[in-house]
Amino acid sequence: MSSGEELGLSRVLVDGRRDELLRQWRRYRGELERARVPSKLEMVGPFDVEDQGDNRVKVTAHVRPIWWGSPTSMAGTEHAWRFETRRSASGWRVWEADLPTWCGVQVRADSCR
Repeated sequence: MSSGEELGLSRVLVDGRRDELLRQWRRYRGELERARVPSKLEMVGPFDVEDQGDNRVKVTAHVRPIWWGSPTSMAGTEHAWRFETRRSASGWRVWEADLPTWCGVQVRADSCR
């Protein structure tokens, strides 16, 4: 997701919500760019998967940003990224994304221009 490439992302979104979720991601991506896009968004630990019934699953991933540079690298604090997924005829797709605010939560507010 840190690459900014939307084609792969759009393939995992529920068709009826694709435009809305892509707009959400573009806004989030804008926040990343204001604060210097990390080299990598790293998952810390396993996914937490909670079955909601009716072909719905809530997935929580703990994510932290990492910036590579020389001579040092830096890792941010992990925060929970939550997704609701739903099963369709073509497989599991993201229905909703609840991501922590980038500027002020995932990274310090003063790091955003």
